[in-house]
Amino acid sequence: MALTFLTSADLSIDIVVTCDKSVECSDEQRSTYLSSGDLSDLGEVKESATRFTIKALSPSEREEAEVRAGAYSRSELGRILWVESPSDTQEKARWHHALTDDERTAMADYQAYLSRVYTEMVRSSLTHIGGETASVDQVNLIRPDGHRLIVMAELVAHIQRISLLGIEGK
Repeated sequence: MALTFLTSADLSIDIVVTCDKSVECSDEQRSTYLSSGDLSDLGEVKESATRFTIKALSPSEREEAEVRAGAYSRSELGRILWVESPSDTQEKARWHHALTDDERTAMADYQAYLSRVYTEMVRSSLTHIGGETASVDQVNLIRPDGHRLIVMAELVAHIQRISLLGIEGK
């Protein structure tokens, strides 16, 4: 069988984030690491790198996170626009500029929903930072904001990977 199925949500792993000054990697290494979760895929990870411990989420835990984030009240128009938006930055800017005010509001509402989903997934999955009991509230204190956003995105990428595919990954 070509697909891998998670047999247990009782998995947890330690990860690092690539914006950590103690982690050195190329864009290609970062991409590979986010897909594999294997620290050896990164360039150099110093002992001082902050380790985050996350646990896999069961399907019901993932659904609960989406519901807490507002799954039943999210903007469906915003979701459709988000899916259909161009990937090229300049093309996307022109496309976004041409949206009506209602469409922009719907897209903004959907992007806010996605941000809440990410927060709820991290809330449900994050157990430790640097070996100490941790919560999403600590992640929200990371500065600068650009690093906080990267940390959230990378935590969610790892959570989704281990929750759907297990530690072995693809």
